Amino acid sequence: MVRAGPHQTHWSSPNIGMESTTTELALALKASLQRTGQRLVLAESCTAGRVAATLAMLPGISQWLCGSFVIYRNDSKARWLGIAPELLSDPEIGPVSDRVSRELATAILQRTPEAGIGLAITGDIGPGAAAETDGKVFCAVRSKDGNVTQERTWQLSCPPPANNDDLPGRLARLEEATQVALHFANQFLQNFPSL
Repeated sequence: MVRAGPHQTHWSSPNIGMESTTTELALALKASLQRTGQRLVLAESCTAGRVAATLAMLPGISQWLCGSFVIYRNDSKARWLGIAPELLSDPEIGPVSDRVSRELATAILQRTPEAGIGLAITGDIGPGAAAETDGKVFCAVRSKDGNVTQERTWQLSCPPPANNDDLPGRLARLEEATQVALHFANQFLQNFPSL
């Protein structure tokens, strides 16, 4: 559930069992990156760079955040990260899928030698999304050596935007997807040893 206040948005999910602000989630991820000595690179589709922008607010994050590939459209996914156009146009798979999130996570690590962890997020924020993908977010995170990979699918709890003019509805979903990605990356790093 997302509650928008004048300065903060809170998120709670029965899948995670917590309530945190986006800033708290970003701080937790930064602490985990520092603790493990891992550097992070992102591929952001549905969040359109919001995960990187949130992390960039934190002083000192440049030691741990390599950057973000914002690949909102299929053509960018194919040209910039080498995702097969056939995969993206396949009606059984498509760009909003666990398979594409996994391929994105692999591709960003191949293109970012200094990164040890790659996180990819794709999803359908709406409005006008197909029923089977509306509000679904797919995340994949993997280590550089490929020994550790995790994938997860979330159904966002925010209702879909009512129409193209429903900016508050769309922003609520974007915020929730950003929080999902921050939390997922932090949880992934809990399995890594401290420096």
